Amino acid sequence: MRRVCLPACTRLAAAFMCIAVTSLSNAPAAAEPVPVIFDTDMANDCDDAGALAVLNALADNGEANILAVVTNRKCPSGVSGAACDAINTYYGRGDIPIGTDKDGAKVPWKSPSSYTPTLSTDFPHDSDEDASLPDALTVYRKTLAAAADNSVVICSVGALSNLEDLLNSPADELSPLTGKELVTRKVQRTVIMGAAFPRSARPETNIRLDPPAAVAVVCEWPGEIIWQGYEVGAALHCGQSLLQVPEDNPVRRAFELRPFLGKRSIDRGKPAHDQAAVLLAVRGIDEKYWRQSPFGRVVIDSDSHSEWKPEANGRHCYVTIAGHPAALTTLIDELMAQPPRSRTKGND
Repeated sequence: MRRVCLPACTRLAAAFMCIAVTSLSNAPAAAEPVPVIFDTDMANDCDDAGALAVLNALADNGEANILAVVTNRKCPSGVSGAACDAINTYYGRGDIPIGTDKDGAKVPWKSPSSYTPTLSTDFPHDSDEDASLPDALTVYRKTLAAAADNSVVICSVGALSNLEDLLNSPADELSPLTGKELVTRKVQRTVIMGAAFPRSARPETNIRLDPPAAVAVVCEWPGEIIWQGYEVGAALHCGQSLLQVPEDNPVRRAFELRPFLGKRSIDRGKPAHDQAAVLLAVRGIDEKYWRQSPFGRVVIDSDSHSEWKPEANGRHCYVTIAGHPAALTTLIDELMAQPPRSRTKGND
């Protein structure tokens, strides 16, 4: 069975905040940071905010290089990009390019976000509203065109609309390559949080947000895809660690504002679908935490149900949690609560 893991981190130890605890988050950095494009539906669920915190923490640890952040669903409040920028700014990375999907997924949000307006108004950033930010496709093409060949990892944690747009994009002033050619040449690996495996009992949210886009990606994406199904994040309840971080942390505020089961998400934690996907994208399939299926292909039907099927020369695999979910839960919570390096060193 082929393995697609990036260099695995084997020692995890450090202290975070001023609490006398053993940390699993500060693993030794890989030889080179992993270049990542983060594709998020930042607005509905706060696990997107938690995922961007994890990604920034891994970048602080020397494990990731955040090339760009793009949003894949139209936020009714119009400030999903600003929320992303507020989080990046908190970690000292306010210059990361941000793009927004102007069309949005096929299934729109009908209610305002519980947290993006507050992150936009109450935390430092210099982002415009979503309508004035560069288009997500433009950011994708520009970022990939500038990247080294076979270097970029795409982590998608929402609708697959941007990925479909990239696939269908023609050559332009940014690159003489089509979108499919750019992916083939520049993308090392794609991690998608979506669907359910080995088969779904009901349509998973990220698939049903834009079914035609999901079908296009599973049928036409030219590279390998690691799928992380709904069942993974459902077993990982994270967020309570944010009660220990400063109140000026925008991710803490997102978890305070997002309701979950009649309480605040920060009070009891909530499923960490997107945080786990970011960890998987950067650190790869570390056998301490993950089991990998054989390679095959993912099939999505007209009702947005998903199923993995074995296939010779298939390019898709999916992961399950190895052992008890507590180890991954602890690791994600510690990364979310890890203090920004820019603040611990005093150089905003």
